Parts: sequence; structure tokens; C-alpha cells
Amino acid sequence: MKIIGLTGGSGAGKTTAAAVLGECGFFTIDCDRIAHEVIMPEKEAYKRIVSFFGDAVVSPDKTINRRILGEIVFSDRQKLRRLEEITHFYIKQEVLRLIEKAREENAAAAVIDAPLLVQTGLDRLCDEIWLVYAKPEVRLGRLAKRDGLDEKQLRKRLENQTGFEELKKTADVVIDTGSIDMEEMKNIIIKYAEKYKGERICDQEAKSEYF
Repeated sequence: MKIIGLTGGSGAGKTTAAAVLGECGFFTIDCDRIAHEVIMPEKEAYKRIVSFFGDAVVSPDKTINRRILGEIVFSDRQKLRRLEEITHFYIKQEVLRLIEKAREENAAAAVIDAPLLVQTGLDRLCDEIWLVYAKPEVRLGRLAKRDGLDEKQLRKRLENQTGFEELKKTADVVIDTGSIDMEEMKNIIIKYAEKYKGERICDQEAKSEYF
């Protein structure tokens, strides 16, 4: 079974690409979802986050307040690195478990959908890396529509993400979504999937609302 690493900055279109690949029959591993799960109250990462950042990041229902935590780490690179040190180990363990599940299911390929694919070292598990890209201003517009954050908050988020030129060094496939709509992007992803699987794939409807 082949493993594809799918990465890209916020608002580039990675979520849409992963949804289409899933509908094409690829086993998709959503690292954003895993990142949410590993910081739930019963998890070890939760205890370490609260120990380091304090009760200020804990909501009344005892879950991590991701908005407050995000405001803290996106304003302080050292604290962001500390958060990543805490969570990346647990994320990688779950990814490895799901790769084994994909093998057991005889999947044609597993897709690791990860914004921090290279930073976490998950790229070393991959046979190919696909990079979804759009210029920062395009991504800002998409994120403002999707997340409802102001421009200052969004720019802080993008500034803490690895730039295109650095990501491109590791990529086998680069998909530029900056000047295309969702339907065009879907068709491009399907063509790559067909080439990868070596068979015709029927048209699918992308389920993601935004890029």
C-alpha cells in the first residue's frame, strides 16, 4: 500500500482535496481531527497542556479552549513550539495506528492529511507528497469567509506556517488552487487519483463547503 502525504497552508484547499480523495476510494487520515481528539480531557496531552499553559486555556466544560490557546501560541513562537512538542508525539502514534488499519482493509493508498506534515516528521512515512497551494491573499479571503476571524488574527496564523518555497522542496505534486473554483479543483484531484490508482474513477461531488 502506498502512502500519500497531503499538505498545504490554511485556506489553500487541502480539506477539499482530502474529501475528494476519500470519495475516490483512498483511506484518508485527518490529522486536524486527530489533533482535536488527543487533547480531550481524558488524554495525556491534555494534562501536559494544562500543566504548561495553566487553567486559562480550560473552558467551563473542562475541554481545552482552542480559541484562547490559539491566541497564546500564535503570538509566541516558543509557546507554539512547546504545544507542538506536546501534541505531535500523540498525533503520530494515532497516524501509525490508522495506517495499519488501512493496510488491513487493503486500501489502494492511505492519505495523511496534515498541515504540519513535514514539521511532525510524518513526511518520512510517505511515498509521495502532494502540496496544495494558493497565494496568501487568496487564502486570507477564504479563511475570513470560513472562520470569521479578523485580518490581524488570520495573518498571525499564516505567519506561523511554513512558506510555499520551503514546502515545495519536499513536494512531488504541487496543485495551485489560487485561480480555480472548487469544481475545477475536484477534477484535477480526480485526475491525479486516477493516475495514481491506474484506473478510471467516476465523477464525485466534493463535500467540503470551502477550500
